[in-house]
Amino acid sequence: MVRTKTGPGPTRRAALALAGITATAGGARAQGFPNRPVRLVVPYPPGGGTDNLGRMVARALGDRLGQTVVVENRGGAGGNIGAALVATSPPDGHTLLFTGNGIAISDVLFRNPGFDWKRDFTHICRFASTPMLLVVNPSVPARSLAEFVEYARARPGRLNHGTPGAGTSQHLAAALFDDMAGTRIIHVPYRGTGPSVAGLLSGEVEVMFASVSAVEALIREGRIRALANTAARRARAWPELPAIAEVLPGYAAELWYTLAAPSRTPEPAVAAIEAASREVMSDPAFTSAIMERGFDPEFLSRAELEPALEADHARWAPALRRVGISAD
Repeated sequence: MVRTKTGPGPTRRAALALAGITATAGGARAQGFPNRPVRLVVPYPPGGGTDNLGRMVARALGDRLGQTVVVENRGGAGGNIGAALVATSPPDGHTLLFTGNGIAISDVLFRNPGFDWKRDFTHICRFASTPMLLVVNPSVPARSLAEFVEYARARPGRLNHGTPGAGTSQHLAAALFDDMAGTRIIHVPYRGTGPSVAGLLSGEVEVMFASVSAVEALIREGRIRALANTAARRARAWPELPAIAEVLPGYAAELWYTLAAPSRTPEPAVAAIEAASREVMSDPAFTSAIMERGFDPEFLSRAELEPALEADHARWAPALRRVGISAD
């Protein structure tokens, strides 16, 4: 018999893969997971990029897992309090951590973060990444990145930059900038993104390396000024902004948004969560929605994420030693 192709459709391999995903998730549900609401711990206060995307992920995961996914904000200690809470939670898949690549350098930044990022977690997937934006209060006269570098160099110790806390990705991005630009901008740690943005708006600090979702509306409204993005190249959503690397070659700092469970979580539960996450990221409506909020959809599976976190650790550890940031 001659078979003809009548229209576009999934290949046999793709169809089998989808069937495998569905079977894995269905098998986990048959074994009782999830059998109650799932707690998604965001280790930062409400209002930042991790919280904003985490809430979108929670709704979408809940739809696919058949249980409500409840976001619980546990901020403090640069994300360590929330991460430690999940690390010591029952490993049954009902408590998850929505965090980022900063967790992979927790052992470099803190003598005792309260967890071991490799031993105490199963890192399930990455949903998205985003550059940070270098933004300034309108009181700063610089209108370009080059002007800002010159302005800051001429005022060592007279400018302040706000972050959601010591050891956060925003803090590291600023420290790397100081090292490479030859500036000295004083670090002012806050308890979360919301308070740090409020400090920028009030003029308490003049500079921030901020997650896009935390400051995008303020930039559009003209309340703060964006000068550059922290990725290695210009961002898709901000093509008019230079990458810092255009003035400081080799500079790069990005935020990842990842999902983790306590280690020893049963494999069927982990596989079901990963499968549901993959389904979320295969939904064009979801990816369009997060892109509108400044996130770049970049799914990494469990097999891909763990080596990526290892590589990020290897890249940042010597850079942090070079800028003088050591375990507290």
